[in-house]
Amino acid sequence: MKLKNLVITGIMVALIFVLTFAIKVPVPFTRGYIHLGDSMIFIAAILFGWRVGALAGGLGSALADVVGGYAFWAIPTFIIKGIMGALVGLISDTYRKKYSLKKEIGIFSVSVGVWSAFIISVSITLTSLINNLHTSSMTATLMNELGYDNLEDLKNFLLNTRNIINIVLIVVPVVLILISLILRKKDLKLFNLGNLMGSLISGLWMVFGYFIAGRILLGNWIIPIFEIPWNILQFTVGMIIAYIVLLAFKNTTLFQNSDL
Repeated sequence: MKLKNLVITGIMVALIFVLTFAIKVPVPFTRGYIHLGDSMIFIAAILFGWRVGALAGGLGSALADVVGGYAFWAIPTFIIKGIMGALVGLISDTYRKKYSLKKEIGIFSVSVGVWSAFIISVSITLTSLINNLHTSSMTATLMNELGYDNLEDLKNFLLNTRNIINIVLIVVPVVLILISLILRKKDLKLFNLGNLMGSLISGLWMVFGYFIAGRILLGNWIIPIFEIPWNILQFTVGMIIAYIVLLAFKNTTLFQNSDL
């Protein structure tokens, strides 16, 4: 069994590396990129448990950073994606062992609370910056990074950014809830609300983790905020792809062995 787990982990590391390295879109301002590797992290963790999800997610993603020219992100990526894979796997393992409505409601409530707190924090941070542009020490840095010549254009950009982030942060959970309600009739274990919202929390951890890492690497709290919508898009698309793949291969021997 140890050899089997080692082989599976190696295969998942390779798949996560390929999907992260081969298809990536650079993100302006943050010197990072978005990719499809998260979909395979979700699949690895849900199918094979939190240990495989953590190890494969961390190693595969960090290796892609090193080989792809983003070596300065490799250590943060290893930690962030490792924890992300562990979170998905632990939640999936919990539901695989024993499902209960009480447990589902509990995870859903915690997820909504954490997500709401994140929305409010980001909105307050950007609102404070917008209201204090004339005196903020970040104004000159932002104008230089974003290429604006006057304060009014910068203010309009920040207002639009705040509105987009708020909309995305609200729409994503709603969409996932709707997906869960539609698909749960097909497979209660795989598409229950708690499981999807738990996956959402692992995605939120990824967004928050890269925000903190960006703060450390870039030296300020503001520039990393502009990466938030991109990271949300990345893990949301990853979740959708992962669950489509899981549903498509639901009746295979691999799934029967994993009790999904």
